[in-house]
Amino acid sequence: MKKLITLSALFITLSVAAQKGKTFPTIIGVSLSEKSMNLPMSNGKYSVVAIAFNKAAEDELKKWLNPLYDTFMNKEKGKHSMDMSESHDVNFFFLPVIGGLKMVAKEFKSTTDKAFWPYIMDTDKCDIKLQAKILGAEDVKVPYVFVLDKEGKVVDFVSGKYSEDKSEKLEEAVK
Repeated sequence: MKKLITLSALFITLSVAAQKGKTFPTIIGVSLSEKSMNLPMSNGKYSVVAIAFNKAAEDELKKWLNPLYDTFMNKEKGKHSMDMSESHDVNFFFLPVIGGLKMVAKEFKSTTDKAFWPYIMDTDKCDIKLQAKILGAEDVKVPYVFVLDKEGKVVDFVSGKYSEDKSEKLEEAVK
């Protein structure tokens, strides 16, 4: 039994470590504000990519949106408050499973803050299951958040429910 637990832990560690250093697969889509988007971006910035590979992960992914936006994209914090947090110059992508955005765009837009629209990407033209396989996403029923370096390689990632510890880990990866 001890060997089985040790082998399981080793397999999990290897599958997680295997994602780091891999080039993020190309994903082409359209933002909720109807602009073309391509991942990874080659504009000399780190990228933070939050993605649901399965409809089952979408509700948990939505819980990541506000904290990630506030951490990485909200340039207004600190102007009129005592918030001394660091501002990050990164690309931010939020990929819920909303394939076929044109069919649900009106409803989705009505329930989503307009400030988020440029960062929410429809992946209708992309095989999201293949992307999950390429990235080694073991459990597609949980959301993943990847940090990509300037060349589009995975520097770090977290998965599952949002937590401040996970958010801090992502923030450290872009420094």
